[in-house]
Amino acid sequence: MRPHRLRVTAFGAFGGTVEVNFEDLACSGLFLLHGETGAGKTTLLDAIGFALYGRVPGERGKARRLRSDHAAPGTSTEVQLEATLGGRRMRITRKPEQERAKLRGAGTTTEQARVLLEEQAGGSWRAVSTRVGEADAEIADLMGMSADQFFQVVLLPQGEFARFLHADAGDRAKLLQRLFGTDRFHAVEEWLARRRKATADEVREAEAGISGLLARVAQAAGVPVPSDDAVPSDDPRPSGDAESAHGTLPPASWAAQLAEAAQAGAAAGQAQVARHRQELDRTLDLLRDAERLADRQRRRQDALDTRDRLAAAKADLQDRRAELAAAARAAEVAPALAEADRTSRALAQARVREEQARQRAASAPATRAATAGPGAAAAPGASAAELRAAGQEHVTRLGRLEGLRSVSRQADDEDQAAEAARASAAALAAQVDAATAELAHDQRQRPGLSRERDQAAEAGQRLPAVQAEADRYARAADDARALVKAQADRSRQERAYVDAKLEAAELVAAATRLREARIDGMRAELAATLVDGAPCPVCG
Repeated sequence: MRPHRLRVTAFGAFGGTVEVNFEDLACSGLFLLHGETGAGKTTLLDAIGFALYGRVPGERGKARRLRSDHAAPGTSTEVQLEATLGGRRMRITRKPEQERAKLRGAGTTTEQARVLLEEQAGGSWRAVSTRVGEADAEIADLMGMSADQFFQVVLLPQGEFARFLHADAGDRAKLLQRLFGTDRFHAVEEWLARRRKATADEVREAEAGISGLLARVAQAAGVPVPSDDAVPSDDPRPSGDAESAHGTLPPASWAAQLAEAAQAGAAAGQAQVARHRQELDRTLDLLRDAERLADRQRRRQDALDTRDRLAAAKADLQDRRAELAAAARAAEVAPALAEADRTSRALAQARVREEQARQRAASAPATRAATAGPGAAAAPGASAAELRAAGQEHVTRLGRLEGLRSVSRQADDEDQAAEAARASAAALAAQVDAATAELAHDQRQRPGLSRERDQAAEAGQRLPAVQAEADRYARAADDARALVKAQADRSRQERAYVDAKLEAAELVAAATRLREARIDGMRAELAATLVDGAPCPVCG
């Protein structure tokens, strides 16, 4: 922020209008405001603070009345500041809350605080905002600091400085802390203390985790955890508190050696597992060969059983053929016998009808018998007998022909079945011979296959133990790697802890030097203005 011009009307110690051109004063780069007590030096600084933030610093800011007691009744309190804020030429005009005469009637009324924020553009002023909140936010954004920060860093309240001169050491430290905003240094110290405590807690947690990993690694490796005596004297350890806290931990080389041993054991176990797997594969191949041999033996036994069944069925086949021949012969006469039975029944029925006819003819009138004549009665009887004989002979011939035809078809079917049976028997005989040869070959190989099967079974029994041992070595290797990583993390945290302690010490020393330099500078500035016999310009 660079002020250019300030105009004050009825504000503080000034009853009228006062204008200060800072560009004329700051032509040499530095200027001084001086004068008698009550001349209005502080009022000018308060006017700048009021124009920027709408309030004044120090105890005067608690009073809401900023109007001058020497101002005329018709003169309004107003402060106008023209300054460069954030690279922009701005003009701020503020009026505080004040009492003024009513426009109509007697008495006074309260006029609310007002502000006008303008920006110079192209040689003319352009209004930016007339609302108090919006203008304050715009000014704070251009200034880059709040009112409290501006009053602590840029404007030093005189009342607070006088109190500092008369205060004791403790109050003076608190006052300096409040004036110069040294809370951040205390915040840094507290943050460093919290960081130190958090880092120490992390280190302790890391130690606990490392101890657990050490126990797991030692348990997996089957070795005891090395004690303090086993730690070599040239092992690098952190100094101070870290040394007392980490003195019980073994060096990283111990875990590395265990990791190398575990890796070697794991490699050996994996090689042994690979050998056992190859042996198992060979044994499985032999087992499959044995299963194929057993299947062939089963098939051979089935073929032998089939051959025996065929041999046993051969005699039964002869009996069935004889029975079939008898049935065929019986089938030849069966139609004739059936026709003879039917003819006998028809003949009996015809004789009954003939007898009935004869009886009816005997009881007929004599005239009918005389006209018929004896030759006429004999001719129908002779003709019926001849017809019956011829029909019976014809039916007999037909039955014989049908019987012979069916017997011929059955004989052809039996010949075809016999031919198929002979071909199947020949094929079965060939299979039996092949199975016999294969069985002889398999029997010669059976002792060797039995030994290989026993070896495969033994290797299969040893496989779970070998696999478990390999898994144990793998777990030990994983734990060793985790231990090495944890120790590396511990070393990194120890270095961070030491760096944080050094940084905290440097920051505390820098804060102390800064505080002492500021106090010495304040004393020197005050001493430079003191003259023997003259009152102090600050406290009188």
